[in-house]
Amino acid sequence: MVEDAIPSQSAERRTNTRLRGVFDQAYGIAFRLLDPQRPSASNHFLRVALHEAFPDLHLQDIAVLAVAVERVFHERNRAGSQ
Repeated sequence: MVEDAIPSQSAERRTNTRLRGVFDQAYGIAFRLLDPQRPSASNHFLRVALHEAFPDLHLQDIAVLAVAVERVFHERNRAGSQ
């Protein structure tokens, strides 16, 4: 049936629940590091800080987490400044 081929809107798309589980803590780290008032804010420092906070994560997962928290950080700050 066609209905079976269409995924439910409530279906979870994320497959890495470990990253999802540490996202809030990672966002807290990113929030301090990505503050536009800090001249040293950079993606490199964020990845280093995330790797130090989550040494058991693979470097590829650290990169994914860094991109995700950066994106959310910038989206929230853009929405708050409008």
